[in-house]
Amino acid sequence: MEILKHDLLIIGSGIAGLRAALQAAYTAKIDIAILSKVQVMRSHSVSAEGGMSAVLYPDKNDSLELHAYDTVKGSDYLADQDAVELLVQMAPIEVRFLERIGVPWSRLPDGRMYQRPFGGMSVPRTTFAADKTGFFIMSTLYQNILRFDNIKQYHEYFVTKLIIENGEFKGVTALDLKTGELKLFLAKAAIIATGGAGRLYRFTTTAHSTTGEMLGFALRSGLALKDMEFVQWHPTALVPSGILVSEAARGEGGYLVN
Repeated sequence: MEILKHDLLIIGSGIAGLRAALQAAYTAKIDIAILSKVQVMRSHSVSAEGGMSAVLYPDKNDSLELHAYDTVKGSDYLADQDAVELLVQMAPIEVRFLERIGVPWSRLPDGRMYQRPFGGMSVPRTTFAADKTGFFIMSTLYQNILRFDNIKQYHEYFVTKLIIENGEFKGVTALDLKTGELKLFLAKAAIIATGGAGRLYRFTTTAHSTTGEMLGFALRSGLALKDMEFVQWHPTALVPSGILVSEAARGEGGYLVN
């Protein structure tokens, strides 16, 4: 069995995985590997149409506090409020960071980023890039990652097991889907960024790759899973195809007629 060694192993190549890899590359000169069972631009993040909510222009109508309130209220007051506070503080920083590295956010005639109303928001604060926000973020992150020679990408590798000894992460075994060979990846740390498990359900808007097996591997390895009952659902989709009708349509006041 071929053995491959890296410092940091990131499992998943959606927005979360690519952003984590980019931040790690900015932070330290370490050997980073991205493992994904699909080619990077086939990750489900590419399908995201909506946008990112952030208080970019605080004024009398909007504030970080109001964004936090809307978020907590929208969660039926079940959200971790410390996490919500961090989210709303970091959101404008992250939106502007993505702008600097190349995401073409939609804009108003005066040059400001266009923000539209989204579900649960009391004021328009969702930044978007046409109706292909996920695609533009993914392609931008991917292009930036290619600048770093210390980020190695392994596309179409299916992780089969997490290796944890005495409570310490050691690596993973992964199947090379192109050759059928099983390979051993050793690393000092790992980030699991493989998304959800929408394909557990008969009807879903998620991609066929969203099968959640890494959640099972983590659980069997003794890692704790939290809040598993909270599954993101889009309430508007076409039947029986599962094609998403974007939240943007509802936010702009659209109606679906049977």
